Amino acid sequence: MSPQDANACHWGSRRVYIMVLLCQIIGTNTFITLPNIAVTHGTTGYILSYVLTYIVLGIPLLYMEFTISQFTTRDCLEVWRAREFLSHIGYIHIFYQTVMIIYNHMVSSFVLHYFLISFENPIPYYICGRWATKDCGILATNYTVNQDCIKEKEPTSYCEYIFITFPEYQYWRYYILGSDADYFHIAWRVCLASGLCCVFLFLCCFKTTDSMKWFMAVFTLYPLLGYVLLIIGSMMQKGLVVMYEEALDSDFSVFMTRVRASNIILIVMYTLNIGTGISFNLASGTSFRTPCYSNTVITVAVCTVFTVLTVCTAAMMSCPYAYEHDIPPYSTLKFPIALVFGKTPRFLYEYSHKSFWLILIYSCNALVGLSTNVVLIISLLKLLIKRNRKFAKYTSVICFVIVVVLFFGTIPLLGARGINFFVDFKKYINFIPLFCSILECVVFVLWYGLDKFSEDLHFMQGIQPKAYMKASWVLSCAVLSYVFCYELYYQKNKAQSVMGETLGWWTLVSVLGGSILLMIIKLSIAAIKKRFRNAICLDPTWGPRSELLLRSRAMFTAQAMTKEYLYRQYHLQAGIIARQRRSNIRTQ
Repeated sequence: MSPQDANACHWGSRRVYIMVLLCQIIGTNTFITLPNIAVTHGTTGYILSYVLTYIVLGIPLLYMEFTISQFTTRDCLEVWRAREFLSHIGYIHIFYQTVMIIYNHMVSSFVLHYFLISFENPIPYYICGRWATKDCGILATNYTVNQDCIKEKEPTSYCEYIFITFPEYQYWRYYILGSDADYFHIAWRVCLASGLCCVFLFLCCFKTTDSMKWFMAVFTLYPLLGYVLLIIGSMMQKGLVVMYEEALDSDFSVFMTRVRASNIILIVMYTLNIGTGISFNLASGTSFRTPCYSNTVITVAVCTVFTVLTVCTAAMMSCPYAYEHDIPPYSTLKFPIALVFGKTPRFLYEYSHKSFWLILIYSCNALVGLSTNVVLIISLLKLLIKRNRKFAKYTSVICFVIVVVLFFGTIPLLGARGINFFVDFKKYINFIPLFCSILECVVFVLWYGLDKFSEDLHFMQGIQPKAYMKASWVLSCAVLSYVFCYELYYQKNKAQSVMGETLGWWTLVSVLGGSILLMIIKLSIAAIKKRFRNAICLDPTWGPRSELLLRSRAMFTAQAMTKEYLYRQYHLQAGIIARQRRSNIRTQ
């Protein structure tokens, strides 16, 4: 195999493939969930915890997923046919990927709406419009309330809910979501933004990877450069030098009282999309010798940098606001309002040239959400085409149907009732990929055999996996099982009797319980038919697709590879010494 073939893949080139991996990982979670939890639970401590978790768990587990699919050229449906009784697990991945598309589209629609109105003058959420209540903006208009709730070190009891008078909060809560409406409320502007998102998705996906490549550089570079510019801009604002230590929780005072290690692991796993099956789909289109480890490290490293940028930006944005009102930054960061749609516009109001910063941050966030959906839709299109080549002629039609269904199907989610239901529903659905990642560690590493899995890696990449990588694969199963049980117990304890959480809980029980029940039924039928051993044994076709590679793997052992390497090194050195001697004789 030539070096060109080694770096080529179905994505066109290694550069494009890495960009696709970045779009898959850097999603809505990196600017919504991670920053919000970090700034309210101790910024610096959470940044260090995120980075450590990315290194200790993120890289090994993502590397494991990329390796499995690259070694076997199997996507999320085929890879579980390694054991006959697990063949249905791949459809759980498809279900979760569909939920991810809906959620990303919903968030992208709201963010794109905020991006579009950032060009208006005046910006709608900085004035109390017809949607506002009578106490809207009371801090700016009522001197007594301002003194009681802002200037006093011990504010009065009614100041606890002063955040509901913020124009930014009321615009989001009452005008966009329509929380106070007795009827079914959908803002037409958000529907327009949803339609624009669908048009953008179609333009990026109608020719699958051929059309996607036109936008890849913008997808990956613009959000990173945008947040770098936001960090630099935040450092130039007034009040940062005075307030940054408390905003970043540099003494770990908040972090030590609010940290929950299991929650950090769950969030990082969710951010890297481990257990969702997307990594299987993407890696199955790469060539056998593609440098898997370096791709994984580059992807996780860039994701880590982006996470640090978004968290630090969210913390630093509070400093000018806290300085202007002479209040501690943490008291503003813990307001129970949405980070992206409430805190961000309120904090940026104190920035100079605030319209520019609003346009920049919302354009970055909208592009991140859209790029993740592009990769998800193309991944599902490739799954469909792989199983029926006739669909390859109609990718544009299929893509058009997908975006039309996505547009009309998500309209009910663009109001208060829809978004509250879906967010509550997703709290439990997020446990599905965690369950699948535990199963991956058990099936593809422990059951398959750590030594055998390491040999596969050695054969494919030419190097043995490091000791820390092996230890992480073995320990991950126990760690993730603990996280799954503890976080599910924690979530269930604080659950409310709302329709979204109830349906989410029963969906989780149905999916996981149904999959386990189906395993038992398959094994029982296999035992009755005296095929129990076949049902649990490894698929005979497991391994590379190429017959030549399959034969080479059958003859390969790590010991033989090491001996061959030493033999070649010995003869190489002997040849070098012989040439030096002949050269010396000629010189003399």
